[in-house]
Amino acid sequence: MANSIYILFCESPLDTNQVDEDFADQYFSAKENGFETLLFNFEELISSDGCSSATKKLKPKDYVVDTIYRGWMLTPNQYSILYNQLLTKNYKLINTSEEYQNCHYLPDSLKFIENRTPKTVYEKIDHENSIDRLLEKCKIFGQNPVAIKDYVKSEKHDWETACYVPNASDTDILKSSISKLVELRGNHLNEGIVVREFVQLNDLTIHSKSGMPLTEEYRLFFCNKKLIGIYEYWEEGEYSLRKPDTSEFEEIAQRVESNFFSMDIARQKNGEFIIIELGDGQVAGLPDKTNRNEFYRELNICC
Repeated sequence: MANSIYILFCESPLDTNQVDEDFADQYFSAKENGFETLLFNFEELISSDGCSSATKKLKPKDYVVDTIYRGWMLTPNQYSILYNQLLTKNYKLINTSEEYQNCHYLPDSLKFIENRTPKTVYEKIDHENSIDRLLEKCKIFGQNPVAIKDYVKSEKHDWETACYVPNASDTDILKSSISKLVELRGNHLNEGIVVREFVQLNDLTIHSKSGMPLTEEYRLFFCNKKLIGIYEYWEEGEYSLRKPDTSEFEEIAQRVESNFFSMDIARQKNGEFIIIELGDGQVAGLPDKTNRNEFYRELNICC
């Protein structure tokens, strides 16, 4: 009989005996589809002085068991702490710390997808001249439009001031947008800033709250190099065209150094698909339209 696979969720901040309500639907779907479930204290993990007690309620196992985290995003350092804490109790996360960063940080994932993703430059923000160094790298874009984000997240809801720049050669506007992004991300800035060629994608609609243009995007999940499923990314807008053929992306997935990851793809206006980015599968959100039971059923099969 095969050993059970465990799914680790975050405790509720209000009741540590319950799952975080934002993951309750996934928690119950995981249980219904054959997984064992665990809870840990996310708030303690990310605190500076309580991280050592985040998993204190987990009972050690007599043998190593495979474990998958499904919860809020972690920095690579926080993930490493969690990985090592769990391993001392014989719970082994599906991705090592290096494998986590391979897909969590866009600059680290470029080596797997560079030929199928928009032109990209980046710079770690750790010096007063960091933005100027990034601006120098941005000269490769000429007068083309670009989009900016940190190594993980963007501020899409501040589309015109901290995400989209219509002309990369307009250095003043580009620098202002990068500075605004850094300001908005604040202490949550993930390492550095990424500037990417803005590619014309197939339109869906305009976001009802932010006014951000929504385009035809899909999120794919892979576990042990096998495709779990392909899901419509946005809740708003009508996905009227047939879902893409995933064979090319399944081939690319074989080269990605991760055991569980997501891949976001989008249809360009010319009909061809490109890869937007990868993400670690443990912290990549399930799109709103995703059938949770179907996802965890397929995840269990692929595991």
